[in-house]
Amino acid sequence: MELNELFKIQEIIENNIKQFSDIEEDILGKENVFDLRFLALQVKTSEIANLTKCYKYSRIKENIPKEKLMIRYIDAMKFLLSIGNVHHFNIINGDAINAVKKEDSIIKIFSYIFDDIKDLKHAILQDDFVYALSIYIRLFARFINLGELLGFSFEEIYGYYLEQVEL
Repeated sequence: MELNELFKIQEIIENNIKQFSDIEEDILGKENVFDLRFLALQVKTSEIANLTKCYKYSRIKENIPKEKLMIRYIDAMKFLLSIGNVHHFNIINGDAINAVKKEDSIIKIFSYIFDDIKDLKHAILQDDFVYALSIYIRLFARFINLGELLGFSFEEIYGYYLEQVEL
């Protein structure tokens, strides 16, 4: 897993956005930017769930165009990587990710991801780096697991992420 490269690429993307943006983070306020990243991760993850319709009893949506699903997945991943960069969780590696138990239910994985997002935010606000890092590792692993449940290998995700950056 080339996790370090993903974190570096996301940092470059954000630095480029800051250069071309008229809005400075200082104007928005540190607390607002903090909340914005977590809210964006929740919203983008919710868009994936909405696209799959896995939350409906009557059906799970079949035949979703892979490209459309991947775009939504990468959109959410950008915020996950951003949180990792800002809070110095970008030290994680593939071994840590692979040590987390995988889930085979897409409904459960979405639920766990939302719980982890809330727990991570709370741990960061409590200034508990070690606990926050452990939650971030679990969240990242579950996010990779979600990708697998959606039919993506990590190599596909990594390749698509790189393609989007080159555009």
